[in-house]
Amino acid sequence: MKAYNETWVRNRYILEQVGRWQRQGLLDEKKMDQIRAKFPVGFRSSNGFIEIGLFVFSVVAISGSYFLLATSLSKLFGVDLFYHFFNIGFGIIVGLLAGYLINRRKYYRSGVDNAMVVAAVALVTTGIIGLFPNNLSLWQYGCFALPIILLGVWYYSDLLLTMAAFGTLVTILFDWMLDFQSGKQLLPFVLMAVSVGLYIAARLYENRDALLYWRDNFILLEWLSLSLLLISCNYFAVRQLNFWIMENRPTEAPEIAWAGLFWTLTIVVPVVLFYLGHRQKERPMLIMSAIGWGLALATWRYYHPLFSLEAYLAINGLSLILVAVFLIRYLRVPRNGFTDQPDEDSPKEFLLNAELLATVQTTSGHLGPKDDLRFGGGDFGGGGSGDRY
Repeated sequence: MKAYNETWVRNRYILEQVGRWQRQGLLDEKKMDQIRAKFPVGFRSSNGFIEIGLFVFSVVAISGSYFLLATSLSKLFGVDLFYHFFNIGFGIIVGLLAGYLINRRKYYRSGVDNAMVVAAVALVTTGIIGLFPNNLSLWQYGCFALPIILLGVWYYSDLLLTMAAFGTLVTILFDWMLDFQSGKQLLPFVLMAVSVGLYIAARLYENRDALLYWRDNFILLEWLSLSLLLISCNYFAVRQLNFWIMENRPTEAPEIAWAGLFWTLTIVVPVVLFYLGHRQKERPMLIMSAIGWGLALATWRYYHPLFSLEAYLAINGLSLILVAVFLIRYLRVPRNGFTDQPDEDSPKEFLLNAELLATVQTTSGHLGPKDDLRFGGGDFGGGGSGDRY
């Protein structure tokens, strides 16, 4: 059992896919109405700006209520263990209120429920960690917090909790590796291995029908993993990180061990990401490869400047404009799966399964052999990764 209606989540995704068919001219409004009736979605929908406003308002309201109650009750019960149990109790109350609004008001990532979910998990996690002794290592506290956050991700499929779980995992690895004598040197390689492993796992499970409830979480994990990979192999990031964790810091960051290897990784990793992204038509890899190239050039300029910063900015800006103009003109005609057409998933793909595809076709009527509808991600991977360019 999950916080949100799994059937509605599934139907919502189906309607998003079928909506693309309609925009491609394969379905008329009458058939769309039939499909909407067959796959109803009861969630309330609102504008993205409204959701952001509701999120901020809810955070302010929860914070105000928390501090008001905490200040009032602390005068009666003291402050030793009170705050820990108060955090747990207040978090449970916020979580119950979030469940009530989700069930009765049909919220789904509407801002209000996001704020309550994050606040509930944060308060319960903080309260439970506060009950443990104060002499534990940071990674040990993280090991206690991570299962609670992951439980929240499982139940709510919240993206902010996914980011929190990822950050907690990285913090655990970071602090744990520093306990070893050679951990500081091995830390970047451990983070690289973890980022690659998480990305592969996310890609494997992203489009599985049984895991559709967490599909957006897997997509976010892909982006976070690639970001961690670029940071952990970048020469500047590794050198500065080594400088920050030194006990007696010199005036400038000293040279690091295996400097040549990290310079090589700084340049090679974006190239590998571009190659894999181009070959597999993977949007995150292509975008992160471009970001990686930018980081590599910025790193090189930081340690080996040839021109002033203004000259670099002017040259890079002009170069990006010329490349963008060239690609826009060159990709007006689709080439090898890449195009400058509007960013729409192909109408020939249905990213769930054959049974649902048959149900949609039965509801809407046969679309004709020329449409060649397939399922499971088509030729170019998952919808979160992108399939046409």
